[in-house]
Amino acid sequence: MRTRLNAVIWTAATLALCNAGVARAQGDGYTPAPSPHWTVDSGQTVGAGANVLRAQVGYPGFAGDFIHGLDSQTDIGGRIWLNYAVEGVTNYSAFEFKIQLTLRRMFLDSGKIKVAGTFDPGYLNFSRNGASKSGMSLPIGVQVGIPIDEKMTANVSFDVPFWFTFGDFSQFDIPLLFGVGFEYLLQPNLALTAKLKAGPDIGTGSFATTNFALYALAGIAYKL
Repeated sequence: MRTRLNAVIWTAATLALCNAGVARAQGDGYTPAPSPHWTVDSGQTVGAGANVLRAQVGYPGFAGDFIHGLDSQTDIGGRIWLNYAVEGVTNYSAFEFKIQLTLRRMFLDSGKIKVAGTFDPGYLNFSRNGASKSGMSLPIGVQVGIPIDEKMTANVSFDVPFWFTFGDFSQFDIPLLFGVGFEYLLQPNLALTAKLKAGPDIGTGSFATTNFALYALAGIAYKL
């Protein structure tokens, strides 16, 4: 009788220790929670309260971003450009400096695709043939992200980055840019990005010509 009682006590004690170990692992951080997925170009925002730094290089130059997750659906931030072509136009070279505010709002998440709208108003200045011009950029766009797996996200986009210059020789341009790209999470807080956007840049007024505009950029994003 005593042998059976001891066996029951040992069995109960073993089960209690196992359950305590599982609860401790789940509740005390021994099993880390999976990091939420995030993107900078593919519809999915960076996450509420998150801060992300990104650098991109290619054509038409260099871009640096700071992105803050205002909430689970909204990102705000800023971007600086140092370019050797004005607004991606390929038929001439010029030094361009541009600074922008950035806003992204995700308005659809079906699980299979994620869709966001963007608005990135900014100030631009460029120099060409000894002359300098200033103006404004008012880009609006749509991003569609297609998750491939836990690390890879493909994206397509359509942008209309309106821009115009001030002064006697002012111009107003309407680019229509179609884009494709991808983002790959190397680590939960580190991503590689690549983007290709191209299309016509339609000039109006005294600059009523249509040029070809191109953005071909590779970058890295770090979630702080």
